[in-house]
Amino acid sequence: MTQLMTDPTMQVFAVCAALLVLKMWLTGTATGVTRIVRKAYITEEDYALVGKAEPNTDPLVERLRRIHQNDLENILPFLAAGFLYALTGPSQDLAWWLFTVFTAARIAHTGTYLLSLQPWRTIAFEVGNIALLVIVILLLLAVI
Repeated sequence: MTQLMTDPTMQVFAVCAALLVLKMWLTGTATGVTRIVRKAYITEEDYALVGKAEPNTDPLVERLRRIHQNDLENILPFLAAGFLYALTGPSQDLAWWLFTVFTAARIAHTGTYLLSLQPWRTIAFEVGNIALLVIVILLLLAVI
């Protein structure tokens, strides 16, 4: 493992992966904390615990939840495909660009989603989506 982490491509991937996992953790934690603060829980037993009978949906909780769900749908595939792509011995410069563009786009997507900024949210999503698609195509080409 130590030898693997001396590869510059794997180092860039590891930094991007760590940042993205931290971002997902922060988003998930923010969702939970906001649920508690705004008393907008997810299950009936949570409402019963605080003595409320009716569910309360909260726009910020729902926005955070959707951000987190979107991260799960996009970052998890990147973690798998990016790792495998890094193992193929790709061009370091191209891998650096793809990994950092994907990471920056996911961070921008979260910020623009939180601030309700369209069309910037869609642009950030698509930039990350294209970077992931290129990674997957290059991975396939490397192993076929």
